Amino acid sequence: MALNRARLATARGGREAGRRNSKPGAPAARQGAGSASPRPDDAGFTFLELLTVLALMALLLGLVAPTFYRSWERERVRGSLRDLGAVLRLARSIAVTERVQTRVYVDLEQGRYWLEGKGRAGRLPAGTRIAQASLVWPERGRTLGYIAFYGDGASSGARLDLEGPGGRRFTVYVDIITGKATLGTAG
Repeated sequence: MALNRARLATARGGREAGRRNSKPGAPAARQGAGSASPRPDDAGFTFLELLTVLALMALLLGLVAPTFYRSWERERVRGSLRDLGAVLRLARSIAVTERVQTRVYVDLEQGRYWLEGKGRAGRLPAGTRIAQASLVWPERGRTLGYIAFYGDGASSGARLDLEGPGGRRFTVYVDIITGKATLGTAG
């Protein structure tokens, strides 16, 4: 009897044998020499699955992107303040090594600063303003001031309170005795 079943399966091209190994009601798998390709309905993802994954990715991007932007903005302001600190340290170094008075000018209206006579200049990033400044004021309008560094390492002293985007506050302090420039955050 087993022999008759085998002959019957062979006569039908192996379709009967393929059905016995598959789920009831499922179409028979193709039989052939080396044909092991998946059925077309088993390949890939459904449209609903793709939409679900895309919706989750959009949700995560919406939650993470503002954090990245705030971090980028904060680091941009900090980088600009580090540049200002480098100009202040360079001015002090030139004053001490050449035994001359050196000045760093700060334009409060335009947010610019520059080292007198040396071509080193910079600008505060957009959205950053100088909230309060304690500088030497050569004019009455108090829009252009400077920090002087002397040959003995001392300075005229200064304090700049800056407000960055998002209300974050930064402080640049130049000590009057040592001329050391310190950058800090106030909140």
